[in-house]
Parts: sequence; structure tokens; C-alpha cells
Amino acid sequence: MAIYQKIPDSITNAPPERTNFDERFVSLLIPQDAQDRLEAQELRQLVHRALQELTDDEMRTIELRYQHKQSPGQAASRMAISREKMAALEESGLQKLRSSLEDWHQGR
Repeated sequence: MAIYQKIPDSITNAPPERTNFDERFVSLLIPQDAQDRLEAQELRQLVHRALQELTDDEMRTIELRYQHKQSPGQAASRMAISREKMAALEESGLQKLRSSLEDWHQGR
């Protein structure tokens, strides 16, 4: 029996639910060692905080492109924006995420 719910094949145009971010990629990497689990929890919290810094449009773009694996054209169409606008949102969102991870890494 699967412990994760299936991601729906079609998603609505409703605003993203940030608390339901798919964390399966993190759970696959969590080792059994207590120290590693603690570090994984810290990483999960860092990613969650970084995602909260994104605008709604950036979050929607990242969600469509990476969680739902849609092409740039599909994501732009779903959001009813141009591909150029979608690319700019994706780039700014990814830059914010990178910046948060870099700040965390430099502070360790």
C-alpha cells in the first residue's frame, strides 16, 4: 500500500497550496542515521521557508514545471501568460531558491 497520494494528472488553476508541497524527493534521501535524519529535517525546513519567499506566480510556475513536469509551453498555457513571462517567473523563482540554499550552505 502506497503511503503517498497520487499527484492528479490534471490540476486546476486554483492558487497553489504551499503546505502540500510534494516532499517525496527528500524522503528518498533520508538515511537511517539520527544525525542524517536531523540534517534532512533541517533541509526540509529550509526548502519550505525558501518556497514561502516566492510570489504566487513564481510558486505556480515552479510547481507546474518541476512537480507536475510540464513543458515551458504547457506551463505558460496553463497560466495564460506568454512563454517569455513564464521563463522570467521560473528564472526569478529558481534564483530565490538558489540564494536561500547558498546562504544556508555558507552559514554551515
